[in-house]
Amino acid sequence: MLKRLLFRQGTKHPALQRLWSQLHTLTIFGMNYGGGGLIETSGETWVLSEVIRPALENANAPVVFDVGANVGDYALLVRRFAPAAQIYAFEPSGRTFEQLVKNVAEAGAGDSIKPVNVGFSDEEKAIELYSYTADGHEASLLSSIDLRLPTQVVDVKVESAEQIRVQTIDGFCAAEGIERIDFLKLDIEGHEMAALRGASRMLAEGSISIIQFEFGPANIYSRTYFYDFWSLLAERYDICRIIPKGIVPLSFYGEHQEIFLTTNYLATRKRS
Repeated sequence: MLKRLLFRQGTKHPALQRLWSQLHTLTIFGMNYGGGGLIETSGETWVLSEVIRPALENANAPVVFDVGANVGDYALLVRRFAPAAQIYAFEPSGRTFEQLVKNVAEAGAGDSIKPVNVGFSDEEKAIELYSYTADGHEASLLSSIDLRLPTQVVDVKVESAEQIRVQTIDGFCAAEGIERIDFLKLDIEGHEMAALRGASRMLAEGSISIIQFEFGPANIYSRTYFYDFWSLLAERYDICRIIPKGIVPLSFYGEHQEIFLTTNYLATRKRS
């Protein structure tokens, strides 16, 4: 009924376009698209409390990968909800890594958080990491391998570039003798798909239980789509969109889901 109504020619009248545009914007933000930027309000804390904590409580010596750890805020939050977990906090930027190490030490968290000065991609190599200013202010959270460009919304400008080392998740796990990852969190500004492709063996073996990944404006510059994540993960994982007080299951892929506003997704390995 609703579909028939919306597809009538009259509903597409020029006089109604401003209304539809406003409703479109309201609907998107009501679904938490664009709300994934802050840990406190994005729903990430809810996920840690209601999904990750009970899952890790049932795991023997749980392992967490915080990929894109920045200065350690998220890793320290994970430690609060999962004190028994071994947390690897990966940060490739030299200057940011120094602050990460300092924050972990000051929090007395060195027993459970291991800072690692490396990034992840689909192959092992040296590559440029760009740092930016946003509207004139330093923005370490925006550092990316894929070059960002300014937009009408945010005036992003390259501040500096440094050469970093990236490797694959498969290679790191093999070298460190890590047989499974109970929770893999990816927030690497558009490079999440490359990192997942570098975990192809671990994914195929069912060795990664839960994945949280960010999707947003940075994926425009890396030329990756939500379809890529769906194609890689949907056969083995149940995929949900994270909202402030819950998760919304996604039962199918549709082109309307290609919304390049910062949003977090949760992928939980299906029971065999």
